[in-house]
Amino acid sequence: MNRKFLLLTIILILLTIAVYIFEYYVGNYPRMFNLIYSSKECRLEYLAVIFGVTALVSYLISSLDIKGLSFKTKFLRIFPIVNFPVLAFFIYLSINGWVEKQRKVSAIENRYSQQATQDIKNDQVTIQFGGGFPLLLHDPATLNKIDSIRKRYGVRYINTGCVIDGFETTGQEKYSEIVYPYLDRRNGKGWEDRMQKEINTVKKNSHP
Repeated sequence: MNRKFLLLTIILILLTIAVYIFEYYVGNYPRMFNLIYSSKECRLEYLAVIFGVTALVSYLISSLDIKGLSFKTKFLRIFPIVNFPVLAFFIYLSINGWVEKQRKVSAIENRYSQQATQDIKNDQVTIQFGGGFPLLLHDPATLNKIDSIRKRYGVRYINTGCVIDGFETTGQEKYSEIVYPYLDRRNGKGWEDRMQKEINTVKKNSHP
């Protein structure tokens, strides 16, 4: 019988650790999940402290005289019961956090989808990218020529800077899913390569 309760305790501890790590991931969503990174950064020592407290509580309860059971038997039965609320609490945090994050992702994707539809209607798609602080490597005349080439292809590029919010990245990906098929139909396959060749020609003939 003790062996069954010991197995139950081990399973409960492993489940609690897994849910605790997942709850950390949810808190950092939509960052891509990395088990090793999450395990290092989620501060498992806090969970160890929680287990220490529940073990102490289980120890104190097990010290009481209960149906003439041995201390070991009482502890193996009480420890899972004391830790179950801990597991339930982290499950609640994970589910609640996940629902909130998905709601936020959905709202952002809807916003970017509406923007993509409007930009297609206006025949002016905006591609955002993170490239650090923009440097003006060409004179205004050259930059105007480059903008004119891009405008002819129905696209403009905006540098969003060094820091990009994960949710905004998700929205930009949704935006790209909608506008790139449109740009392929508008300009033909391989339009980006053709556009870049024209831009490179302008840059080559420019005077920095």
